[in-house]
Amino acid sequence: MKILVVDDNVTVRRMIRMELEAGGYEIFEAINGTMALEMIKEIEPHLITMDIYMPDMDGFEVVDIIRKQIEPKLLRGNKRPIIYVSVSDDMELRQKGFAVGGSDFVLKPFLKGELLTLVNNMLQPEARYNGLTVLIAEDSGLVGMILQNIMQSEGLNTIMAVNGEEAYDLYKIHKHDINLVLMDYLMPKMKGDELCRRIRQEPGRKDIPIIILSATSEQQNVLELFKAGASDYVFKPFSKEELLARVKVHLNGELLNRKLMGHVNELKQLNKLKDDFLSITSHDLRSPLNGILGMTELLRLSEGLDKQQQEYLGYVSKSGQFLLELINDILDLGRIQSENHNLETKLIDIDEVIRSSTQMISHMAKPKGIDIKIENRCKMTPLIMGDRQSLNRIFNNLLSNAIKFTQKNGHIKGIIKTDTNNNITVSIQDDGIGISPAVIPTLFDKFSKVSRPGTAGEKSTGLGLPITKELVELHQATIEVSSEEGKGSCFKVSFPSAHISEIIDDEPDHVERKTSIQSRAQKVRILLVDDQPSYILPTIMLLGKSGYNIATALSGKEALELYTGTLQQETQEEMFDLILMDLNMPVMDGFEATTEIRAFEKRYAIRPIPIVALTANVSEDAKMKCRQVGMNGYLTKPFRIDQCDKLIHRFVFVGKD
Repeated sequence: MKILVVDDNVTVRRMIRMELEAGGYEIFEAINGTMALEMIKEIEPHLITMDIYMPDMDGFEVVDIIRKQIEPKLLRGNKRPIIYVSVSDDMELRQKGFAVGGSDFVLKPFLKGELLTLVNNMLQPEARYNGLTVLIAEDSGLVGMILQNIMQSEGLNTIMAVNGEEAYDLYKIHKHDINLVLMDYLMPKMKGDELCRRIRQEPGRKDIPIIILSATSEQQNVLELFKAGASDYVFKPFSKEELLARVKVHLNGELLNRKLMGHVNELKQLNKLKDDFLSITSHDLRSPLNGILGMTELLRLSEGLDKQQQEYLGYVSKSGQFLLELINDILDLGRIQSENHNLETKLIDIDEVIRSSTQMISHMAKPKGIDIKIENRCKMTPLIMGDRQSLNRIFNNLLSNAIKFTQKNGHIKGIIKTDTNNNITVSIQDDGIGISPAVIPTLFDKFSKVSRPGTAGEKSTGLGLPITKELVELHQATIEVSSEEGKGSCFKVSFPSAHISEIIDDEPDHVERKTSIQSRAQKVRILLVDDQPSYILPTIMLLGKSGYNIATALSGKEALELYTGTLQQETQEEMFDLILMDLNMPVMDGFEATTEIRAFEKRYAIRPIPIVALTANVSEDAKMKCRQVGMNGYLTKPFRIDQCDKLIHRFVFVGKD
């Protein structure tokens, strides 16, 4: 199809040519109105794009001549679409342009695809509605045939019914294929209002457009039809243009919904691709980082290093820890925003969670001499419905943030109380350097540029507070901040109260250690399963410093053989107390090995050994699969020795006491 582009600007003509040639159109160019009038007679274009401001005559004059002189005499009266492409667009300009016969306006510079979409809609309207289906219910054969011809001329598929009952039966069969219902009001067996009600009551597409045709124009009758669920109403006799205009309005809505659903599905696929990418890259980043941090820690524990060497290793360790924190934050943020992320909520004592978080981050406060106190001012146990891991992350972030921006020998206070709305509020207050009022509105923005180093030069990823806000909102809670520069800050989280006075906790009871881990570790035999020697060596050395007895296996199959072999030995000393299992291994991965181990234990009625996943893969899918195959815990690479000590205490020492 041929398109004439009329514009005195060569750059604009080139842009329009590129846009429309990509859509398969043949393009001709005219640099002014006089040239355009001559070319129209020669090429007889199917559509014209018209600049308004040109030197010899403006676009309105050219369009007026085309409509009044050229089309009636030379082009057999055929009226072709003319689109104004202009730098100006206002109501007065549009009225003048439409008055002389223009079809539409596009503003320069136009968005990519905007002009082509408009041209396609004008020149190929039938293609726009291809694949859409209209159910026509009309008892008059002549009117039904006319309606069918009008719909089919637009590329629409049609399903015909001669009465209300037949239309309803056809709708139930084809409702997922039908995009619009066009029905007469007065029909035998079932009138249009009753048919409309029944369609609206059908499960599935309750929002399908329904247009009713009727000769009655009484306002009360029209009102009743809308009450029955009609989307629109057209009086008989109707013109083709009027009916098509109404139909197209509703079908355009259908097409927009399809387009939006397509975008939603595309975004879901991209989101899944992002999650998969993060899962893979996190594993690939964590594995070498584990070797770096592990070897660095071993070197720092070595004797004979001078002060400068210790300082260098400290820089390496801090940089590695910061990189690990950044990886964790990015992964957490992606996981929280994933549509598959669901909180595993249960009744939780918020006081216990905060004290646990305080203990967990105490290593950050100790070097700065910062005192942390928790005050529980609630008359009853402060219970909320929450996810323990997410709550720990919330308060770890808030407490570590307070430590970071509090000077040496400062004070941090956590206050738990009930507000007037019976919400449980937790306030983390510090007497640190405070926050500028200009910065507070952007504190929770992701990758915010307001991130700053702490009072001791501590680095920040800028993701801690955004993650905190996301997790708070997943708990149907709110977070607010107040601060004064030089006097400190207060972050307050308000949770809905669970209104129950007793604590329900299905976590394993912990007992006090009667002796230190170091003195008891020699009795603990651990099977370390991993295919990477670069990871096995530093892990053995780290665990060995705590006194644990370590055996190794390079694959899941070797681990299975070692474990089942020790069970067949008569000496109790050869049996393992814990298995640290990597997930991604050749021959037999950690999931398969665990499945085989659990089957062996069940077959011979053996008490299950604790198996802890030790991996760089931190995806929710991996964690869920670990639980499904029978693993007891999950430890991410790289880990700190104190984390492993706590895990061993939980799964080994508690069971032996």
